[in-house]
Amino acid sequence: MSTTPATSAPPSPPPSSSSPPSPSPDGPSWPPLPAHAVTDDADAPPPDPDAAPERVLAGALRWIEANLEWFRPRRWEEYLPPRPFRPGPLLELLGLLRILDREGVLPRTAALPGRALDLAAETAADPAFERSLRRGDAYFPYHLNLVMLLEHLGRPQPALRARCEALLAADAGGHLRPYKPVLNRLELRYFLDRGGLTAPPSLPTVEALLRESVAALGPDVLQLTESETYALTHAVFYATDFGRHRLDLGAGPRAGARLRETVRVLLAVHLARGNLDLLAELLLCTRALAKGPETSPAERTAWHTLARAARPDGAVPSPVHRPEVLATLTGDKAAAYLFGTCYHTTTAAALAAATLSHRPPDTLRPATGTPRPPRAEPAAIRTWARRVAAEAATAPTTLRTAWRDQLAPLLTLAVQARDPRVLADLLTAAESLGTTAHSPAREAAAHLTAWTD
Repeated sequence: MSTTPATSAPPSPPPSSSSPPSPSPDGPSWPPLPAHAVTDDADAPPPDPDAAPERVLAGALRWIEANLEWFRPRRWEEYLPPRPFRPGPLLELLGLLRILDREGVLPRTAALPGRALDLAAETAADPAFERSLRRGDAYFPYHLNLVMLLEHLGRPQPALRARCEALLAADAGGHLRPYKPVLNRLELRYFLDRGGLTAPPSLPTVEALLRESVAALGPDVLQLTESETYALTHAVFYATDFGRHRLDLGAGPRAGARLRETVRVLLAVHLARGNLDLLAELLLCTRALAKGPETSPAERTAWHTLARAARPDGAVPSPVHRPEVLATLTGDKAAAYLFGTCYHTTTAAALAAATLSHRPPDTLRPATGTPRPPRAEPAAIRTWARRVAAEAATAPTTLRTAWRDQLAPLLTLAVQARDPRVLADLLTAAESLGTTAHSPAREAAAHLTAWTD
C-alpha cells in the first residue's frame, strides 16, 4: 500500500532497501535482501502450507491487539516522527476492521474492534482533528475516510460528517479538479461511494477513473517503479472494494488478462526481493482479479514467505525494518521502533489474509516438482539462467512451463538493476525456451542493445 495501506493515506511508498535501483555510473545496482530472505530455512515448508493465511491473520491480530496503544497519535509522536495525517495508522486499522467484519472473520462487537473504535472515536473528538479537517488540504480525503469508517462501524459522527459534506461541496483543496492525479480522484470517489455520500457531478465514477489509471493502461512491467506498483495495487483495491466486486477495465477480456499477468509478474518480482509490504498488497490483488480458486506457484510461495517471515509475536516486518537496529533498543524505544517498522505491513498482510477466509481448502498447497525461483541476487539468477539454457532442450514440458513463468520476473529484476551480464544470460535462457520473440523478452533485449551498443 504506501506509507499506509489503501484504506487510508496517500500512495507514497516507504523508503525501502528493496526499491528498484537507480541507474549507476559504476555499474549494476542490486539492493541487499532483507534479513528474512536470506535465512537458511528459506526453502523449508511450513507445517501446513494451506493454513499460511490463517496463521498470518491470527498472528497479526494478536500483535495489533497487544500494541493498540501505539495507534493513538499522541503515543506515536512520543518516539516517532509526526505524520502529516496524524491518525494514519489508526485509519488503516479501521479499514482492516471493516474487511474483517464484512468477511465474517471478526465482528465489530468483538473485543479488539470495540477497543479500536473507542480509540478512533476519541481521536475524532479531539478538537485538533476538526481543526485539521477544516483546512481542507491534501489530507481532507483521509479525514473524510476516517469519519465515514467510524459511521460504517457503528460510531457515527454527525457533526464531522456535515463538515465533510460542506468542504466537499466547496471543493476544498481542489480534489475534484480534472488535473489532480487520477489515483487521488479514484480514491476520493471510492471513499464517497462506500460512505454513502453523494459525489459532486464533476467527479467521474470509479469505473471511469479506473480506466485512466496505471492498472488499465498497459503498464510496462519491466520498468514499473515501486511508487507506480503501489498506485496499481491501490487502483485494484478501490475498483474492486478489496476483492468484493469484479474489475471492469472496459476493454474486453484481453485487458483483464494483461492486468492479471502484470500482477503475477510483480508478485514474483517482489517475492524475489523479499518485499513483504508489496507482497501482501499484490496477494490481495491476485485474489481480487482471479477468475477461480486456482493459485500460481508464486502465490503459494508468497503465502509461505509471509508466514515464515512473521515474527513470533505476529508482526510482519516492513522493508524498512532492521533487526540489527531493534537489537540495540530497549523499553518503549524498542516498542516504538517495532511498531513504526511493522504496523503497516502487518495490517496489509492481515487484510490480504482476511479476503481469503472463504476460499476452498487445499488451494495453497505447493505443487510438487515446481522449482522455486532464485532470489534477487545476480549470482543466483545467472546460475538459474545457465541451468535453463543447458537443460531446456531435454526438460519435461512441466518444467519448461515453470521456467517460462519464472523468466519474466527475472528479466524485470535484471532490467531494473541495469545489469547487462545477468540480462544477457537470461536472454540466452529465453532463446532456449523459445520466447525471445515475445514480451517481455523482446523488450528486455532492446534494453540490452541500448546499454551495450
